[in-house]
Amino acid sequence: MTEVAVSVRFLAQFCHRSGDIDLRFTPSPTGQEGTAGHQRLYRRRPASYLPEFPVDYVDAEAVGLSLRVRGRADGYDPQRGLVEEIKTCRVDPARLPVPLTRLHLAQARLYAAIIARSEDLPGLRVQLTWLRLDDDSEHPLEEDLSRGELEDFLDDTLQRYRQWLAQLEARRQRRDESLARFAFPYSEFRPGQRAMAERVYKCVHGGGRLLLEAPTGIGKTASVLYPALRALERGLHDCVVVAAARVSGRRAVEDTVAHFVQRGYRGSALTLTAKESICFSPGKACHGDDCRYARGYYDRLPAAREAALAAGQLDRAGVERLAREHTLCPWQLALDLAPWMELLVADLHHLYSLTPGLLDRLVDGGRRCTVLVDEAHNLPERARQMYAAELSRGALRQALAEAPAALRSSLRRVDRVLMALHDGTQGESWLDTPPEDLLESLQRASDAVAEQLARDAFLLQRLPALREWYFALLQCLRVQACWGGEYRLQVTRQLSGRFHQVVLRWHCLDPARLLAERHGLLHALVVFSATLSPRHWALASLGLAPDTVSWSADSPFDSEQLSVELATHIDTRYRARAGSLPDLGSLLADWLATNAGNCLLFFPSYGYLQATLADPLLQAALSSRQLWVQAPGQPAAEHAELLATLDRRRDVAAFCVLGGAFSEGIDLPGDQLSSVVIVGLGLPQLNALREQLRSHYQHQGMDGYRYAYLYPGLQKVSQALGRVIRSSSDRGSALLIDTRYAQREVRALLPPAWHYTIRND
Repeated sequence: MTEVAVSVRFLAQFCHRSGDIDLRFTPSPTGQEGTAGHQRLYRRRPASYLPEFPVDYVDAEAVGLSLRVRGRADGYDPQRGLVEEIKTCRVDPARLPVPLTRLHLAQARLYAAIIARSEDLPGLRVQLTWLRLDDDSEHPLEEDLSRGELEDFLDDTLQRYRQWLAQLEARRQRRDESLARFAFPYSEFRPGQRAMAERVYKCVHGGGRLLLEAPTGIGKTASVLYPALRALERGLHDCVVVAAARVSGRRAVEDTVAHFVQRGYRGSALTLTAKESICFSPGKACHGDDCRYARGYYDRLPAAREAALAAGQLDRAGVERLAREHTLCPWQLALDLAPWMELLVADLHHLYSLTPGLLDRLVDGGRRCTVLVDEAHNLPERARQMYAAELSRGALRQALAEAPAALRSSLRRVDRVLMALHDGTQGESWLDTPPEDLLESLQRASDAVAEQLARDAFLLQRLPALREWYFALLQCLRVQACWGGEYRLQVTRQLSGRFHQVVLRWHCLDPARLLAERHGLLHALVVFSATLSPRHWALASLGLAPDTVSWSADSPFDSEQLSVELATHIDTRYRARAGSLPDLGSLLADWLATNAGNCLLFFPSYGYLQATLADPLLQAALSSRQLWVQAPGQPAAEHAELLATLDRRRDVAAFCVLGGAFSEGIDLPGDQLSSVVIVGLGLPQLNALREQLRSHYQHQGMDGYRYAYLYPGLQKVSQALGRVIRSSSDRGSALLIDTRYAQREVRALLPPAWHYTIRND
């Protein structure tokens, strides 16, 4: 018999949540603040009070499965016949939405019902206690319930959940029947695919961690996804999440899933989309007073949930269609459907963001989750961005100018603290620990805004400067809650006339610890990419242990398919760039004259790209080419235009920036791309932040230059090289330009599949 475990909290939320979406009362107290608040209340309770009282109940009415309900009541006092649920808040509890209070009372009733049944009690007093953090005041809400009332409530809740589980079980059986007959959905395994699939299956079976490096064109997505889905049928895990850094990567996963469905897969799949992209009411607040898709959301959710169960696969269009049919917020709907789907396609942000999101919902429901991270080489840098924050005095002054009187005192206090960080000069400093008075003032400002939002739902709608500053403040507080030895606070001081500008930036130099914490929630993890070398650096950057199982697939391509030349006579380092322009222009003109077909040329910066384009020899060579030049902030439509041009023409010379949209994540098969040119080593720009990163790694006993500069740079070079050869029939050429390619240690970090020839110019 299958055992299904569910927490009391999850059960209450599934069966008893009602009303609107209402995000006015975020942020909630942090976990640490909540725990500290609970401990303070425990010290005030009598000796007979039992904190964190465990409950464990097996539902005997469930047919075909064992439904086990577990949890810990915040407090049980057998002498007083009292069960207490404690919630912490930052605002007056009287201003909290009524449905939220009902939900927490439902959770307390479930604890009380299980205790009354297991202890054979005639009834219990149920108490919901709000602890307001700003003044440490208690706000209790009590009700006395008989044994019969408690049991009726528990039985009704379990009956509703059993009905849902029965529908899930019917779908699971259909899925497993399809998977039992589901052979690898292509004519045959390509070289390396079978070995990759076997390693993924073994990782899932053992609940392990796996790093896979496989060249572009081997079919990584299908090789990783197929064994993960087959493991569902064998009960090795409960859901699979495929996360990718780019839209193109997620589309590739969706295409693979669509092909699997065509070949007989009958499981569920859901694509999650960024909130700003899928919102039906941009500019409106996320609460029922302003947005009709938030109003009554949880009242209509159950019907949409059942419809989603019947739909099977829901891509973005499917989610939007379902949301409109039921008048629901599409972003919230996708998150609420996620715990019931077997395959999820998501962005890295959904899994690794500091705001509670996808992963928290999956593990809260007790599901064993396997995550497959595609394009995993992008994860460390994306994580640095997600775990960073910025706050400026200029933005604060704009917020102050429009803030209501009730907020001005707390905002002015923040302003005074920022002014104290300005010594009257321009420059910057780096702090290992933020000042305590700064943190205290930021928290008080956040509490004050939250209190006003409870009084005035449209406050931030009317005051855009306050809204932007408040959202930045929330991110600062989220980041500060994660502070550790890998963080630095950058204080930048500027003078603009008489105005003293101060900008604070919270930087996460190395996100490995925070990534490891997220990975600890998973059943299994597979990270894969074409560029995860050198291995020790990739593992450390991704928050994986040094002994993590790693595997590299041999290239399925013949080394003769790509001719790679190294032009080691041109110095592309920053100080030498101006002097390199004549030789570089001549070399590129010669390359374009002797290498027919479409060519992508990658530069380390826009400035270097534009300076090179001005060379007269290169201009003459480009007269017979279709020229395309990437520009900063270029819209996606122009990127799509280049891809269409590469598909249509065979004389394109596209000048791009290395590490941008065209050096990875695009597929140009056949003769759509004949050659690439890469100018430089792709090293990150030398600046104060990158030097902090180098110093951090050096203090950790690592090679700071390699970890902060060389490895990330050559990873971008390897990605750009991978654009040319995508199949066994492709042929092409590449030119790498920099004096440092003459160094053996640099060449050793390039993809081993190709032969590298030094040009004699």
